[in-house]
Amino acid sequence: MKNLFIRVLVALIFAPLLIFSAYQGRYYFLLLVEALIFLGLYEFYSIVRAKQVEISLFLLIPLGLLIGWFSFLGGEKYVLPVIFLAFLSGSFYQILKNGTEKASTNIVFFILGIIYVPFFFSHLILIRQLPNYLGLEYKIGGLWVIFILVCVWFCDTFAYFIGAPLGRHQLAPQISPKKTIEGTIGGIVGALGGAIFSYYVFLNFISLKHLLLISFLIGTVGQIGDLVESSFKREVGLKDTSAIIPGHGGILDRFDSLLFVSPLVYYYLRFFIYR
Repeated sequence: MKNLFIRVLVALIFAPLLIFSAYQGRYYFLLLVEALIFLGLYEFYSIVRAKQVEISLFLLIPLGLLIGWFSFLGGEKYVLPVIFLAFLSGSFYQILKNGTEKASTNIVFFILGIIYVPFFFSHLILIRQLPNYLGLEYKIGGLWVIFILVCVWFCDTFAYFIGAPLGRHQLAPQISPKKTIEGTIGGIVGALGGAIFSYYVFLNFISLKHLLLISFLIGTVGQIGDLVESSFKREVGLKDTSAIIPGHGGILDRFDSLLFVSPLVYYYLRFFIYR
């Protein structure tokens, strides 16, 4: 109960900050996402170091921040060149520093860090800046980001309060023993509830059918993202990626679902709603 109280208190403090920066957009939101990229990459580096993997933190963080910056300036067309640059620089570092020792492992984990943290996070920036490239009112990008946050929060809340008392069937016991099938279903229901809430409060200019479909994907894929992050920690024996957020753990612990659903929502918007 004490831990739950801390989690709720921290959420009540930081949720308005996230919503405010998402709605304002521009450099407010860019700085927030860049901070998440910086901290998330540091946590990822700590995980791979525990696996005795040798990658350069001094390459990883600048390249990650560059992805966020280019996403803000020019959209997705500038992101892939930075990822290619990351592959070249990571490979060059491996050649100079380690030669053939764990060459493929080190390079693969370096690229995994670039994709998993800054590339996935950068889609939040792409969503926020999308109206600039489509001739839409700028605040619409912020409303979409807030919609994602609402669905993820509803999903997490329902998964916890349904899974804790009612969960009987473990979902993936080797990865996360406390996650249950009942909690997973509750999370999906919560995400759908988040879509209905968003439709009636601030997003009624979008078809409810689209919102429900997106929220279903968020509720499903977001929980997969949670399991993926848990598997990383389980492999190296970590409970949390860090203790930077009281009651929640690290950036990757708190935003694991958001990392996976942000690209999904962005491409849904591009291909189905604003095609």
